[in-house]
Amino acid sequence: MWAILKKWRIGIFAGIALIVFAYTADPVLEFILRTFRRTNQSTAHVRPHWQRYTNRECGYVVEFPSRSFENPYTLSNRQNVISYRQFASSLGSNQAFMVATLVTSFTNDFSDEQIKFLLAKATRGALDKNGKLISERDIALGTNLGREIEMVKGDGNFIKMRFYQVGHDVQELTVLVPNENRGSTNISHFLDSFRLITKQ
Repeated sequence: MWAILKKWRIGIFAGIALIVFAYTADPVLEFILRTFRRTNQSTAHVRPHWQRYTNRECGYVVEFPSRSFENPYTLSNRQNVISYRQFASSLGSNQAFMVATLVTSFTNDFSDEQIKFLLAKATRGALDKNGKLISERDIALGTNLGREIEMVKGDGNFIKMRFYQVGHDVQELTVLVPNENRGSTNISHFLDSFRLITKQ
């Protein structure tokens, strides 16, 4: 029994961190949309102006549909086991696109089984109590295992998320749009533009 607990101790802790990580997405996306609702009243004819964004510190390249900014929302703990950075953009007043990086100081290597466990926990953590999970599937980015989920939130907005376990860290991509826009090609353009690069 103790051997099993020891084996999963780091996984359980990381799973808790991922749940917190996933929960932070909702207030962040709401903050982004509130900010842009003040200046953009109509979204009927808003077109994306795709801009390549390179983040060497977090280790990725992605294309945002408008100028990106770093969100001030932070997640960290006293022991500096995890830290969290988010970069986002909006399209009109009701569509948000975000990349968040959860950086950990873990030194243990995770097995594929543990990674799948962590990603499953992240999926459950991302669901709100009034939301509905539409689909989930295992994905990969090179050799990095991941999970993709689609859900409709309690407020009727559609969210598509991808989580990737990259070494000891997690990359999360999130798109929030009104449910009627869930078939938009902007969603796949953003998600598929994400690439990993060497950190500096």
